[in-house]
Amino acid sequence: MQPRSDIDDLAQYKSEAMGFLAGLVPISGIVFYSVDTNLNPVDHAFHRIESDRNVRYTEFFHRLDPFHPRRFAATGKSLVSVRDLHQRYHGGEYHRRFMAPLGLDFEAELYLYRAGQMVGGISLHRSSELGDFTTHELGLLGNARPFLQHTFTTGRSFEAARRVDEWGLTQRERDVLRLIRKGAANAEIGRTLYISVPTVKTHLQHIYDKSGLRSRAQLIAQLGTTG
Repeated sequence: MQPRSDIDDLAQYKSEAMGFLAGLVPISGIVFYSVDTNLNPVDHAFHRIESDRNVRYTEFFHRLDPFHPRRFAATGKSLVSVRDLHQRYHGGEYHRRFMAPLGLDFEAELYLYRAGQMVGGISLHRSSELGDFTTHELGLLGNARPFLQHTFTTGRSFEAARRVDEWGLTQRERDVLRLIRKGAANAEIGRTLYISVPTVKTHLQHIYDKSGLRSRAQLIAQLGTTG
């Protein structure tokens, strides 16, 4: 995995980090997310999990998630597995209604911090066939976490992401902004997100209003581009 300072696209970094973890321990799927200033998981990236599965999570199941950042941010914990939870996981509503239908029965969570504030998390999932994470595997993940935390929180893409957090954008507005930073025109953004050009323009106006900026050029000047 490349040093963080050499990677300008946060999504590319997350992809590389998940590939690294998948080579470290057997997994069924991984989700790498950022944590915004309100302790919400945002900007999810996926490995061996279909991204459209996240719609149900963001619309409803996030409120049931026993690994949600808000549950652990104040504790400073950096590695949590099912056995560390203070509530029943298997058979609980979150597992029964959301995770089990995806074939995912065990989870370990790595939390990433910067200056004492939680800024990211990595969910590692396993099927019942793979079973729970062993003590040895959790040790490997724990040893890898400081490196991931350091590489995640250094570099221009992370700083840009934190500025965006302060604007309070919705997930759809974040999607539009991500494509703007890639140089996409309104029509291309609409095709990619399956929305109309007028809707793209509405989201763009909301971004301008929340950021205090007034043009694409100003957004790029503030945040830079991604490849």
